[in-house]
Amino acid sequence: MKISFALSILLIFLFACGGSGGSNEQPIQENPITLANVSPYQLEDTSTLINAAEDRLAGLDIDDFFEESYKMTVERDHESIIADGRLAEFQIGNLQLNNIGDDFYAQTVALQSKILELLLTYDRSTMSNAQQLSFDVYQAHLEFEIEAAQYRNFEYPATYGFFGWPGSTEGFFTQVMQISNKADADNYLALLNQVGRRFEQIEALLDARQAAGIVEPSITLGFSQSQVANIAQSSATSTTYYAAFNTMVSALDNISAADKDELNELLIVTLQQRVIPAYQSLSTKMLTLLASAPTNIGFGQFTGGDAFYDYQLRFFTSSVMTADDIHQLGLDELARIHNEMRALFDQLGYPQNETIAQLYARVDQDAGFIPGDQAIAVYENLIDEAYVNLPLAFEQLPQQEVVVIGDDSGGYYIAGSDDGVRPGAFYAYTAGPTAYTTMPTLAYHEAVPGHHLQIALAQELNLPTFRRKENFTSFVEGWGLYAERLAKDLGWYQNDIYGDLGRLQFEAMRAARLVLDTAIHDQGWTYQQSQDFHQANVGFQGSIARYSVWPGQATAYTTGMLKILELRERAENLLGGQYDIREFHTAVVGNGSMPLSILETVVDNYIAEKLAAP
Repeated sequence: MKISFALSILLIFLFACGGSGGSNEQPIQENPITLANVSPYQLEDTSTLINAAEDRLAGLDIDDFFEESYKMTVERDHESIIADGRLAEFQIGNLQLNNIGDDFYAQTVALQSKILELLLTYDRSTMSNAQQLSFDVYQAHLEFEIEAAQYRNFEYPATYGFFGWPGSTEGFFTQVMQISNKADADNYLALLNQVGRRFEQIEALLDARQAAGIVEPSITLGFSQSQVANIAQSSATSTTYYAAFNTMVSALDNISAADKDELNELLIVTLQQRVIPAYQSLSTKMLTLLASAPTNIGFGQFTGGDAFYDYQLRFFTSSVMTADDIHQLGLDELARIHNEMRALFDQLGYPQNETIAQLYARVDQDAGFIPGDQAIAVYENLIDEAYVNLPLAFEQLPQQEVVVIGDDSGGYYIAGSDDGVRPGAFYAYTAGPTAYTTMPTLAYHEAVPGHHLQIALAQELNLPTFRRKENFTSFVEGWGLYAERLAKDLGWYQNDIYGDLGRLQFEAMRAARLVLDTAIHDQGWTYQQSQDFHQANVGFQGSIARYSVWPGQATAYTTGMLKILELRERAENLLGGQYDIREFHTAVVGNGSMPLSILETVVDNYIAEKLAAP
């Protein structure tokens, strides 16, 4: 499922969000506000678009071609431009929520196909090594995007959390858009006024998918519908939209009190007249769909679902492994991890006849729980300690800071904006107590040396823009899981057996995903069967809903980590005394995100150059 701004900002573990219940407010009677009409999208003639693209790209050298062609695709994605803080660069006259319709998507793919066609007219052999690497990464990116168009119908447009359009739309307004001045506030409200049109498109997508025989399974569709209904039944002032807008505007000292009052009034009217009715209509549509929703989970049940899933596995693992290969890899990894867990349980003197769930209940109790109001401080301390130790393993560190933000769900990272207004952010659960055992590993995965180090550094590298912005999941999530293991290898758990057991439980969760993702979509496992497997092998109930609506994504973590570890071992063995872990990490994260197959070539070249050096 392609979510335009979600790939740029890496919403890693966000699940569901919604406003609290309440009756709808009555429209404001005094000083009534007339909202601007929102017209349907006007689609440019595709032939005209493609011809203009050819003219615009004609005669460019390869470096300029990288920049200009990628910019053409970004121009169609206003939400990413806002997320990246690049509005001043693009000078957009008519700011729009992205067109998510099938016709606009098809036109974008036509543009990408033309860009790929033109890219392949360049003679790669005449390019520098750096240009050849950019050529290869760009070609891989475009080919995956174009192939994905074959499977456009295989999506659940209104599914829960950021996986579907309702949740990603809400996340855009509540976590991505930033308000620093009156102009930003005006932009926010202008885009919020377009939510009705956005939700009409979601309903059209649902109709199109149903016509193609694809309806979200009832077990997740019912939950998804309840999340939409939460906001549909809310008052304007109890929505997350209202809370986010007012938090940002209230904190500004460059907007007068009178302007703040006017903005607040317009916000309420927009929520009442555009947003809440849109949620109400979509809620009704989804409720109707439940009558025809399948009870089985997994995309393998749909005609053409097998080919779609094969594509998803290739995309998310950057490999040619089959579903059977990945399933067995997960079982093998779980066996290894369980052995490592048992060795630590034995050190603690825990009973050998207890289940993993029982043993981890002991671990959590013995390690203790951190109250929600203390969690941010604990995470900040873990991150600060990590930063002190990072120079021992890294030559390059990002300049952009990472902040910890409390959240009702937590466990995910959102990249900062290019303009520096929004720093990289690790969203942490603060709504209740957290078992300490999970906290070090989560901090290392989401912040440093994990997502923040890799993504923020990529944004600061002197690379073509597409290489700083595009994220290949197997690389990004593989690095995040590798960062957890790296902390162990660097000795950060030397005096923290409970934290190390937390690390192993998280690693088991990722290995179990290999088994579950393939079992759900290739072998037809039920929801309960999947949940029972996760409980037995990881120690708690897993995110089965997530795996069922986002096929293949969950396989990226372990496969990516294992490839990076394989490459590190290769470098150590071949370089011997010349091996330097800092240089190895520069080779891996110092070139931006890329498919693992290309990363392997990059590391092999690094090894060869090192061996050839005098």
